Amino acid sequence: MNERAVERRGPVVTEVIEGEPIHVEGRELVPVVRVTSCVQRRAFVGTDGLAGQGWGFVHLQPVAILERDGEGECCIPIQDKTAQALGGLLLAAFVIPLLLAVAVRLARRT
Repeated sequence: MNERAVERRGPVVTEVIEGEPIHVEGRELVPVVRVTSCVQRRAFVGTDGLAGQGWGFVHLQPVAILERDGEGECCIPIQDKTAQALGGLLLAAFVIPLLLAVAVRLARRT
């Protein structure tokens, strides 16, 4: 795996990583993944003894597929259609009640 970019914000680390290439009919397909991870750990030293705790998470999100052949390299982005649909539903959840409230006020005035 090849590391392409690393971004740190406190304990959260975001990396863009190229996966293992897949060879198909003279082409090379390379998956590109965004890896976001966070780890917190803590140790306690006291008169009663030692204790420790920790937690962490890792989120993998496919970003693109690199297609390499004899002519060059092409990047094919992967779109998150689920996030787009949820964003539209969230927008509708805010706009529709506002429109209905305006319609009710206008109906009461007449």
